[in-house]
Amino acid sequence: MNAIDPRDHIEAPRTTGSALSLRKLTQIHGRGKTKRVALNELDLDINRGEWVALLGPNGSGKSTLLNVASGQLQPTSGTCAVLGEPVETLDRGAIGVVFQVTALDPRLTIEENLLDLARLQGLKRQDAMDRISEALKRSGLAERAHDRVAALSGGLARRADLARAMIHEPGLLLLDEPTTGLDPLARQSCLDHLAKVNCSDERAIIMSTHLVEEAARAQRVIMLDEGRCVADGSPESLCQQIGARILRIYETDFEPPSDEGWSKQGDAWTCPVSGHGDPIVEDLLSQGIELSVLRPTLADVFAQKSGRDLSTMEGPAS
Repeated sequence: MNAIDPRDHIEAPRTTGSALSLRKLTQIHGRGKTKRVALNELDLDINRGEWVALLGPNGSGKSTLLNVASGQLQPTSGTCAVLGEPVETLDRGAIGVVFQVTALDPRLTIEENLLDLARLQGLKRQDAMDRISEALKRSGLAERAHDRVAALSGGLARRADLARAMIHEPGLLLLDEPTTGLDPLARQSCLDHLAKVNCSDERAIIMSTHLVEEAARAQRVIMLDEGRCVADGSPESLCQQIGARILRIYETDFEPPSDEGWSKQGDAWTCPVSGHGDPIVEDLLSQGIELSVLRPTLADVFAQKSGRDLSTMEGPAS
């Protein structure tokens, strides 16, 4: 897992108002013994121009939050305002949504898919074609416009899905695990494309993910655990809360002291330290214990804030 390099971080663009505002938002699924709290009195404010990653394991509430924000799910209680309007009365044309499963018709070409959505949004044909041409250029899909979606790779299909979601120039883009099913190169290409969108437009991007490498690309990370926000800030600021370095020990018979901030993450014992010269590190090295000292990651932040290991947690769909 790579450490975060501040030089790879993109400066936030100007903000021009509220994109999403939640107050005491609560969502309960099921009843009786099957009752589960997906969102637990969540308070949240996201501005236009922000690229926000919702980071958490399955079952943390990420998809539920996006379903409420897109108007597909009515919350049990609390309020949700999108682009300054109550979500119940919001014009759905003001937002763009990309689901885990593509919304593209595989029988149609990329251009035909985009044109269908443009028509649904009430765009005149010439306006629609102008926007489609521009969207295809920005997405690097101009030469594939007449290819059927069924013939596209996963990465190209996802790029076309993003272009479709933005064809009507929404003020808010909601992405639910947008890189699901993509190989590493296609995932990187997708995130690079989002970075370009974020730099060139004033729309807000809210992206759910369970991968810390993806979340680290965003300007702001909101960590969710059991429907609550356990951490909120830029990737750099969150990691700085942990400390300069994280000590990791993978020896199975290692028994850490109880008073130095040790915690278990997967197969490793971890502890915040100042660096390789930290007295804890020197003492362990003198005992012949094998260890590593690395920059903290968002996984370390999640473990400290929630008390649980992000990499090994599983659960129902979020």
